[in-house]
Amino acid sequence: MVIKYLDKIYTFLVINRESSFSKASKALGISQPAVTQQIRILEDYLGVSLFERKKNGVILTKEGQTFLIYAKEFEKFLSGFEKKLEEFRNADTPFLIGASPTVGNYNLPECIKYFKSLINREINLVIKNNDALFEDVEKKAVDMAFVTKKKNNGLNYVEWIDDELVVFSNKPLPPSIELEDLKNYKMICREPDSSTREFIKKAFEEFEFACDTLNVISVVHNSTALKYTVMSSSEQVVSIISKMVIKDELRDKKLFMSKIKGMNLKRKTYIVYKDKNKDIEAILNFVKS
Repeated sequence: MVIKYLDKIYTFLVINRESSFSKASKALGISQPAVTQQIRILEDYLGVSLFERKKNGVILTKEGQTFLIYAKEFEKFLSGFEKKLEEFRNADTPFLIGASPTVGNYNLPECIKYFKSLINREINLVIKNNDALFEDVEKKAVDMAFVTKKKNNGLNYVEWIDDELVVFSNKPLPPSIELEDLKNYKMICREPDSSTREFIKKAFEEFEFACDTLNVISVVHNSTALKYTVMSSSEQVVSIISKMVIKDELRDKKLFMSKIKGMNLKRKTYIVYKDKNKDIEAILNFVKS
């Protein structure tokens, strides 16, 4: 394939411009024997002799003069290609932020506009579960992500905000309840492998409370579905959710919340990234200020 000879063609152009193998060697930053070897390889490929050596340098052979026409077309193409590469490097590609569903749908939207002004770039938000986001950050499929748990995976983590989970219902609840009181309600839960379910299970186990003693009547797969499932129930049901998800419904008294006595259901949220750059640093400085 001719692509193997592109550097040799460039060497040919430099020798023609310098009229000397030794001067071309200095211009290219390679040894003179290497220059000679490249031209020999090119001549073997073309089946012609390109240069004739003279006392004061080299001149093109007849075949070399003909080949020069084609080589200058290559040089013109190369110049245009370099411009395209520069455009590619400077293209305004979006900054990709990943987020877990609760954070992405309820915590981040107001922040995105500030992030845009900080880095002066368009920002695209990608919603995925935590484990998928860890993979995306590792592969640099996203620039950074906002997650609700940490893993020992060699990535960089910065604490962001606390996310408070509360008991909520479609009917009024006492301001606070005992953990054991949850057994008296019909309950709707998140799926077993969700980060919210994992967090709640671990918190309950610290109080030696088994989740399988609850009267779970349904399981849903995201916070938004959980909110609307509880709201639309014809009978009283309860669940546990991020307070941020239901803040509007609490204000409008469409939903009601309670806290579990003696329990702190606040979880950390984190910003995770692989390698820091100026845009990531600007966002980190903003969220930490």
